[in-house]
Amino acid sequence: MSKLSDRIRLAGKTTHAPMGFAAAARSPVSTLLCIVRLPANDMNKAVEAAERGADAVIIDGTNEGKLKDQASKAQGLVFGVSTEETERKQIAALRQAGADFVVLNIQSALAEALLEEKIGFVLNIERELNDTRLRTLGSLGLDALVVPSPGEPLTLERLLELRRIATLTRAPLLTQVVADAAAGYLQALRESGVAGVIVDASSLGRLGRLRETVAALPARGRERQEHAEATLSTPVLVGAKSDDFDDEDD
Repeated sequence: MSKLSDRIRLAGKTTHAPMGFAAAARSPVSTLLCIVRLPANDMNKAVEAAERGADAVIIDGTNEGKLKDQASKAQGLVFGVSTEETERKQIAALRQAGADFVVLNIQSALAEALLEEKIGFVLNIERELNDTRLRTLGSLGLDALVVPSPGEPLTLERLLELRRIATLTRAPLLTQVVADAAAGYLQALRESGVAGVIVDASSLGRLGRLRETVAALPARGRERQEHAEATLSTPVLVGAKSDDFDDEDD
């Protein structure tokens, strides 16, 4: 399991607001990962991204030597690489250089890339896929999917599309946002299956603001889930006839 997958799992845990004096001492748990996307020529900004609190960086095209150098300088930061070089040996070389996961394009990536172990796989979806294709993606064991930004404000139609993808693939979603995205927009994304938001290199200076907004989001709760479970657990005998309940009167 990749470190990215671990962090997604931790962020996705259902939590309740702590009570008592211990509540003030606890650090808020981020419920959305904040990921910075850097072009290869700005890869030296990975250290700055780590200092500003990025959960991960995605490098758009790089070589193993530069990646290894940056990974040693920004220890603790999760590195991903978006690459068009998808032969298995090249994926292995990126893993050995410090890549925790790779971002592949569904149209062009070689199938053999997925055979490499001890590295995570994120698939970039650039166009709409039908339900059958999305269900099939769920069998690949992907760490996440990068989906096109739904834009702000988030309409119900776009929200339903996010939920369709998340439900059918059973995979966490990542999508790009602006660093000053509104809290309500981020919360709606989170509740629709988005596990992490991506900002570009130009927004690095405002990453702290984004993290503050995410930290202030309401904690994940079970209210709706518990309500649904309670409704489903209510014993309702569909099609039962009144004669079925006459035994006690006999």
